[in-house]
Amino acid sequence: MQELAKKLQPFIPGNPSIKIVEDEYTTEVIDTHTKEVYGTVHINDGRFEGYDMEVDYDEEQEQTYNTPADVAKMLHTAALFVDTFIDREVHFSMLNEWSENNFMVTYEERDPKLGLLLPHTGCTLSFTRDGVLTTANIGQTDVELEYPTIKISDEEAKELLRKSDYLQLAIHFPDEGAEELELIYHTSHDIMGVGIDGRIETVSEFMDAEDLPAQRIPKVTPTETIEQMLGIPNSLIKKDGEEGSVIWVDPNAILDEDEEEEAVISIFDDNINHFSYCNLPFYQTENLTELPMEALMERALQFLELVVKNSNEKYVLEDPYQATEDGDEEIEDLDEFEDIDSEEDMDAFPDPEPTQMFTFYREHAGLRLEGFEAHIHVGLYTGIIRECSVTGLSDKQYQSLQNINTTPTISMEKAEQRIFAELEMKLARTVKYFDNPKIYTLSYTPEFPKTGGHIEKMNAHTGEISYVDTGILKEED
Repeated sequence: MQELAKKLQPFIPGNPSIKIVEDEYTTEVIDTHTKEVYGTVHINDGRFEGYDMEVDYDEEQEQTYNTPADVAKMLHTAALFVDTFIDREVHFSMLNEWSENNFMVTYEERDPKLGLLLPHTGCTLSFTRDGVLTTANIGQTDVELEYPTIKISDEEAKELLRKSDYLQLAIHFPDEGAEELELIYHTSHDIMGVGIDGRIETVSEFMDAEDLPAQRIPKVTPTETIEQMLGIPNSLIKKDGEEGSVIWVDPNAILDEDEEEEAVISIFDDNINHFSYCNLPFYQTENLTELPMEALMERALQFLELVVKNSNEKYVLEDPYQATEDGDEEIEDLDEFEDIDSEEDMDAFPDPEPTQMFTFYREHAGLRLEGFEAHIHVGLYTGIIRECSVTGLSDKQYQSLQNINTTPTISMEKAEQRIFAELEMKLARTVKYFDNPKIYTLSYTPEFPKTGGHIEKMNAHTGEISYVDTGILKEED
């Protein structure tokens, strides 16, 4: 640790005398004389993997910045960090500005045969505006490079991408209080690129996440209230919670002197967003059986209708991924529960009831409204609504939605011509498997080199194009 402290010392503001102190949960960088904590270091199997400076984010938010960013100091400090801590050949990749006081420098290794940068290798360093190192993360060093046969050209990859429904029609919601809603074309959020074998590569496939279809939902008539579906018993006391929520607490709960009452059940609803949960204890017995999927779905549909009227006109339901429960789950490591002194005390910490989640997507005129989903978790055995979150529309957003013209003036074909004229496919090293990130393959990824930024959207009526602000200040030569 003394050697690591000596190496890290020049990167601490003021170059103070420091030592690294390990405790049960963290490894801290401490001033030798004042005992001030400067930050924490991350060590895995004896290998230094990163550093986080102690930052007062509340104080940072109150600051204003009137001087130019010290880019030269950032680049100099980054090069010094690489020389000090990185024992492999790495190359400067990029300097980004994420916010007024957050800049990032990336170094990466190169493919020795193709010269392509290897993502997630080297190091990623964050700096304040005046060039102080705030975080450092050292990437992986154990990499395997595959060299599969390149079966298609970049132009062939581009044509395959064009035919893959890469461009999609959608309704864009600006920040609250900004301009009106827009009918737009945007690129697919799921498609990452095209494999060198001509296969379209998607995020869902990479993450091994099933792309589930969605269906219209029937109109239902609730037979219970929200409170009844949350299973609120008479033994709980209703109180006002934080930020306009209503909570139910156990009056018989034993609390320490400085301990606050914990909500067993909570409901927040401001006529736009809704969040509720039920933490009533669940005790599984041998004679309990899971409710059928149809009954669980009916419970979710009824609860959604209670929260959002005429929900069948507004939402579609993603085909539910069926939950499984073997009934034999146990706490394997009792050391994690310091307050449990015996097996009898386990009754005070029952496992939560397993649930089936239902995901609803809001639509308008057949177009999905991104970010306005509803998620409802129904208890597999009791049918109690264990959790519900709904992101809704404000009155202004709803009115704008009724007024928007959802028939595009510019055809999909014209929009594709415009966007693909700026798009190029670049051969790149990509991680092959999500669960084994050390293996790299080759793919074609879409870029917009002429404009220096990825296209965010095109207005489907005016043709105006907006670009993503990448914040790139400097790239590799």
